[in-house]
Amino acid sequence: MTHPSPDDATVELPRTRARSGFWRETSGALAIGLTGLATIVLALQVIAWIRGLPGPGIGVLLGHFATAAAALAAQHFADRRQGPQAALAVLLVAISTGIAIWFFWWA
Repeated sequence: MTHPSPDDATVELPRTRARSGFWRETSGALAIGLTGLATIVLALQVIAWIRGLPGPGIGVLLGHFATAAAALAAQHFADRRQGPQAALAVLLVAISTGIAIWFFWWA
């Protein structure tokens, strides 16, 4: 029976996760923020229905969920691609967020 010598020992370094980049991380924050916003609008609409008030409305509610779904789908794509495809997906997340903010909050 042989014993391993000190020269045979290998040192395993802890694995670090590579960062995906500023724009991809920012688009991920936008996508999850848009999803949170859609959830808040849903809660406000339910509270309005319970109290017999009009609330934000079905159109606004569906618009928030549609833009959140588009942003999440684009972010999912961006997280699994590299190069121009990922950049386009990140841009789509920003466009989805811009649409939601413009049409449902500013206009």
